[in-house]
Parts: sequence; structure tokens; C-alpha cells
Amino acid sequence: MRELATGLGADIRQAQRDMWEHGVEMTDLPLRQAGIYQAMPLIDSQLLLVMQDYSVDLVTGLTRDASRKIGLEISRGLMGQKTPYDVMQAVGESLDDKGIFPSIARRAETIVRTEAGRALETAAQARREKAAEVVPGLKKQWMHGTSRVPRISHLAAHGQLQDVDKPFAVGGEMLMYPRDPAGSAKNTVNCSCYTIPWKDEWGEGMAERLAAAV
Repeated sequence: MRELATGLGADIRQAQRDMWEHGVEMTDLPLRQAGIYQAMPLIDSQLLLVMQDYSVDLVTGLTRDASRKIGLEISRGLMGQKTPYDVMQAVGESLDDKGIFPSIARRAETIVRTEAGRALETAAQARREKAAEVVPGLKKQWMHGTSRVPRISHLAAHGQLQDVDKPFAVGGEMLMYPRDPAGSAKNTVNCSCYTIPWKDEWGEGMAERLAAAV
């Protein structure tokens, strides 16, 4: 179980690191596409380390929960509450495809997807804030992603424009970006939306071009 936790932790750290770098590019590439080539101040990557530690704690908690449930069954056997056969059956069910491990896999997948996406948008927001220092009038636009089960409120937010330092109004909450930690789980978990930089003088159809660039 410890090896599983270690593996999941390493996977999520790498995914977040990759998405953090991509989040920076999600600001830089569209700006270059629009003909803006100013040198941008660097963003502080300390936040990435904090996010990685938090996410590793989440997946470690999954395996801890699995160990606890299996250990509970063994303890019941030791206390005479269950026969050895019953204990083996219970532990076997926990290890079965219909038991706890598929649940761990599904929950871990959700955590990795959400937390990696959160790193992506956190980096994109941080990069936009730095870019706004040298690009006057820079804004951000909410774009709906490719979720198979889209949230109606996220569809409604598609195309919404805000100043870089202002939040989007999405699903009754104020979010600085998709998967903002300030949002509720129902408004952020498994969200596939993203943001792009925007300037009011860019013409119609530019949003699609910029979205294609990321």
C-alpha cells in the first residue's frame, strides 16, 4: 500500500510540474500569436511546491483509508468477532475488482485530473498577472472544455471576459480561473475548462485562434 501511495505521489507531482509549465505557455503562446513579444517577468514557482505537497497528501489519504479498512477486518478476526475464513473473505473482497481498489483508482484519477488542471490554471493566472505589467489592457476569457458531462453553468460562462485581477462569475461562485481552490468541489472537480488571454482590440474570431494556439 505504501508503494502504491509513493507511485501515485510521484505521478501527480510530475503531472502538476508538466501542467505548470504548460500553464505558462497558455499565456505566452496566444500573446505571441497576437503579435505581442514583450519579455515577461518570471512567476514564483513556490506555489507549485505547496500544491504538490497538498495533492500528494490527498492520494496518500486514499491508500491510508484502504489500509485501515483491511486492517479493521484483520482486527475483527483477532478479537474473535469473525472466523479466519470470514476475515479472508472480507479482505479478499477488498482486494477484488468490485472492492476498494477500483474505488482508489477512480478517486486517484479524479484527484490527479483535478489537481493537475488546477496547477495548469494557477500558472496561467500567475503568468497573466505578470504579463499585465507590460501588456496594457490585458484581460482573460473563460473557455469551456471538452467534458463529456458538461456543467450547465460552465457552458454559460464560455466566452466570459474579465480583467486579469478580477474573478469570473460561474455557478454562483467567484472563480479567478477554472478549478480555483476558492470554488466548491461541485464547481471545480473534473472541470476541463481553461482560460486564454484577451485584449478588447482583438477582432472577432481571435478567441478561436488563441484557443487553438494553446
